[in-house]
Amino acid sequence: MDAPARTAAITSGDQATREETPRHRSAVRRAVSALAVLRTGHPAVIFALALVSGLFVSSIVIVVSTAQVRSAWGDLFTDPGTTFAVTFDFLGSAYGALLRGSIANPAAFQHAFQYPSAATWSEAFTPLGNTLVSAVPLIITGLGLSLAYRSGAFNMGGQSQLILGAAAASWVGFSFTGMPWFPHVLLGFAAAAAGGALAGLIPGVLKALTGASEVIVTIMLNYVAANFLTYLLSGTFFRAPGTGDNPVGRVTVPSATLGRIFGPDLPVNTGFIVAILVVIFVAVLLNRSRLGFEFQIAGASRAAARVAGIRQAWVYIGAFALSGAIVGIAGGVQILGVTQQLQTGFGADIGYLAILVAFAGGNRPLGVTLVALLYGALETGGLTMQFDSGISYELTNVIQSLIVLFVTAPALIAGIFRLRQRERLT
Repeated sequence: MDAPARTAAITSGDQATREETPRHRSAVRRAVSALAVLRTGHPAVIFALALVSGLFVSSIVIVVSTAQVRSAWGDLFTDPGTTFAVTFDFLGSAYGALLRGSIANPAAFQHAFQYPSAATWSEAFTPLGNTLVSAVPLIITGLGLSLAYRSGAFNMGGQSQLILGAAAASWVGFSFTGMPWFPHVLLGFAAAAAGGALAGLIPGVLKALTGASEVIVTIMLNYVAANFLTYLLSGTFFRAPGTGDNPVGRVTVPSATLGRIFGPDLPVNTGFIVAILVVIFVAVLLNRSRLGFEFQIAGASRAAARVAGIRQAWVYIGAFALSGAIVGIAGGVQILGVTQQLQTGFGADIGYLAILVAFAGGNRPLGVTLVALLYGALETGGLTMQFDSGISYELTNVIQSLIVLFVTAPALIAGIFRLRQRERLT
């Protein structure tokens, strides 16, 4: 190659290098930025680390509480290989059962692919369906409570609003016979929302007009509603005939029953669609409406609300009423789609768990939905873990509580892993 050709080749190579270098540097910067997110308090990072931390501590509890694994650790220094093999086999079996019971069983999917039919595919998706059924009332109730919390109103009365919403939906469900399905279901949900709104209005009005503590009022209303439910099931027309010493409510007629979305073999009913609509409604209300903006301003700063001309009393009343209406819809979903009738103790677990779900989800629609799905998965998968691995029911509850504990403590996770605070634009 002569000198001019070599010079041209070197020049073209330098030019190509100059063109590729900015692209290369840009790719490197993006990779570094992505890795830097892992060292910040990003919600997704904290959520993942919380799950890992909860599973790690739960593993220690399983090892200490299980005689088989505990005895294997007695031979740690004489036969460490067997000790670790027994430990990891048992933990793998336990957490594998948790996944099989909450999300999917690989063997069931393999069988469905080999012998495809409605029955095999329903069997494969049943664990996920059970998780969704458990999560739906927590999603709706958690969103209703979070709406009040974002407004500065501490609504602790999820149980009372669930009960009144369910009672109203149940009355519509068994009283109006001969109606078409869609109008009957809509009427049931309207009654559920009205019942929940009524339960929410009481503490809202008392707070706005008298300054009464909404925390105390809503907690006491939970007891009032629980006893009112007992009265309905023991001495009124709500009680189903011939129930003996264990009274239950009258059964919802078929025209008011929420049908199953994916066929009769999967448990997911149209309440799942209602939950999606509630998530969208709350997200739009908070982020795209004047009312939601006023609620959040009042919840963030009363002084700012006064300057903006927002009346705090009306915020309390409106937030409690709307929060109660959404929670009442959750009661309607349970009555019309799951239990089909009122029962004593209805709503007690959901009402208090939803408070945890709302705060763990940051009182935001997406966060509340994810935490509710997590708890639904832990609840349904815990049963499979108990049956397949021999872990006691009490221990599965401890494991679920530990995982949820870490998820609800982002500051603890940030401190353990020394995460930097996220930089905010000013």
